[in-house]
Amino acid sequence: MLTSINEERKRSKEDPEVIEKIDDGSFEFVAVNRFWTDLFTEYFLESEGTEEEKRDDMLFYVRKNQQEKGKPSTLQPEIEVYRWVSKNKPSINDGNIDWEETVYLNIILHQFEYTVTCAICTRTSDKDLQILRKFSQRVYPSPSKREMSGKGTEEKITYPNIFFTVDNFEEAFQDIVVRDSESVVVELVASDKDGDHQGVIFLGSVKYDALKKVYDGKLSLSSKMASRMTLGWLQNNNKRVEFLRMRGPHGKGHAEMAVSRV
Repeated sequence: MLTSINEERKRSKEDPEVIEKIDDGSFEFVAVNRFWTDLFTEYFLESEGTEEEKRDDMLFYVRKNQQEKGKPSTLQPEIEVYRWVSKNKPSINDGNIDWEETVYLNIILHQFEYTVTCAICTRTSDKDLQILRKFSQRVYPSPSKREMSGKGTEEKITYPNIFFTVDNFEEAFQDIVVRDSESVVVELVASDKDGDHQGVIFLGSVKYDALKKVYDGKLSLSSKMASRMTLGWLQNNNKRVEFLRMRGPHGKGHAEMAVSRV
């Protein structure tokens, strides 16, 4: 599937689709590309899949935004979600669905497995790091998120940004303790279910000194504004947890970490 997608992307650059215009000339749209609808049908509508793959039988559709010709879109793409067995799913001939983006989104959500690893490292040389301890856990992608501070329950659509939430972070990472001269490293790896493709899609690190400085700053701000708002929250043992963001290389992506004193 990935090979055929690469070939189609190359072909479309060399031979772009003809753009059809609505009569008034103020809006434009691209006719449905059968490649993407055929691919979606083969891999997501007609594929039986294994029991593991049926863990989540949701299908996600990305609806096109209507925008005035020549002006950039300021609207967030609309996501529609249907059960695989639903009879209300959009028709495969629906020209208002962005079928290329729909294929990409369902590939991300259904065709790959993701593992997040949090490690404590120390530098042994200018180029080498030694892993002192680490913890890995499988995570699942979502085009929506909820606030982790206070264990929020309200979902917010974030597409095209994809989030990987660790709901049991308190238990999962309770033994991950960082000390002076050490660093925290977070890595997210994606692999296809056949094991043919694997890649790191996020890698970030932060030194103890920088982490402590930001944590102390937020803790101080939380105390000053406690009467009006809460930036962190209290665990059962009354330890305050602050949520800090670690940005990825070149500012792409981020990991939100729950940090508390031990």
